[in-house]
Amino acid sequence: MYTQFSGQARKFLTLVIDDHVLNIAKVSFKATPEYQKLLVSSTQNALGSAIRWLWLVGLTCSGYIFLHNQIRYYSELHQSTRNPFGTSIDYAIGAFLVFLFACALFSRLRLSHQLISTLSIKTLAWGFALIGCYWAVILTLLEGNQQLLFSVSLYFILIYSAMAGLYVSTLCLYSFVLPLTVIPQVIQFLFFSSFQIFVMLGIVIALCLMETGRRMLSHWFNQATRQEYTSLTYAAKLDKIAHIDPLTHIPNRRQFANRLNKLISLAPLSNTPPTVILIDVDYFKKYNDCYGHLMGDECLINIAQSLTHSVRDGSRDLVARYGGEEFVVVLSDITPALALEIAQRIHNEINKQVIPHAASDIADHVTVSQGVAQWQEGESAKHLLSRADEALYRSKGLGRNRFSIAE
Repeated sequence: MYTQFSGQARKFLTLVIDDHVLNIAKVSFKATPEYQKLLVSSTQNALGSAIRWLWLVGLTCSGYIFLHNQIRYYSELHQSTRNPFGTSIDYAIGAFLVFLFACALFSRLRLSHQLISTLSIKTLAWGFALIGCYWAVILTLLEGNQQLLFSVSLYFILIYSAMAGLYVSTLCLYSFVLPLTVIPQVIQFLFFSSFQIFVMLGIVIALCLMETGRRMLSHWFNQATRQEYTSLTYAAKLDKIAHIDPLTHIPNRRQFANRLNKLISLAPLSNTPPTVILIDVDYFKKYNDCYGHLMGDECLINIAQSLTHSVRDGSRDLVARYGGEEFVVVLSDITPALALEIAQRIHNEINKQVIPHAASDIADHVTVSQGVAQWQEGESAKHLLSRADEALYRSKGLGRNRFSIAE
């Protein structure tokens, strides 16, 4: 009988409290390392906000208690002695207010934000536990000062304020709530020999409601984090689609244009302005007619890889597909002599591939023609590319499979 009742009670609590009932629109979600990193970062940011929120709660409650005690003290001046609990409350609240104002001054320093961001959740939990112990002492003193109703009201304010701020971390929340709940009851039982069943029942109900609220807020927080991660992932994929050529997997013309415009805007500050190499695959239409478009795609992929191997690292040089069988290379901080050296390296790398091209009029393998142009002061990106294009056509006119530098 007891086992059956226990099982039904557990099932009821699971239905009421467990956040699975909230997950009506549950979808499969794979927690990747990137998501875990975002979740940790979001949790730390939320705990940083919680610290400011609990500081405001502490300041408000402490100020109210201090003001309430002063009014009560002046209304009882006719009494010969004052309750020692009231004096202890004043000292404790006064010290805590000084501590809160010191925290406010410390928070103005940039060092405080760096310090909080480096603290682990376990370290923060110890801090919240100490604050919970402080408030437990205040609740005990209020009960000793015959302010039971005030003490109960303050307890509810504190635990629900903690839930609103610390729901992202169960450890931090209960590190604050457990001392706040247990210490006053233990002191009441040991020193005052009174055990009120309805007070305990009220505490249990309050904790159950707090846990329900924590799970709801935690569920929404996780859902929001997942949504943010999904949005960031889609944004990264869209950015890749917008800036990467789908066939060769190198930057496309849009990314090349962005890089070139940026380099031109910075060119007046550099001693060596950017250089552009425009590259065209010789007789590529005949290659497609001879071998088919699928082999033509493979040819472009191989050429893109050869170009990538021929330039310097990606932070200085960029290889992009300009369109069709045309590629473009933008070189930053480079002398004309070194630019021609890279063009020669491209020439050698393509010929080393020896990609068969029986339909070519100049060789039995795939070759490329190149036009090299360096930016001149006051020149636009369009004019720079026009000069590179002229140099490219000069290479074609001289027999292809070579490079020429713009005048």
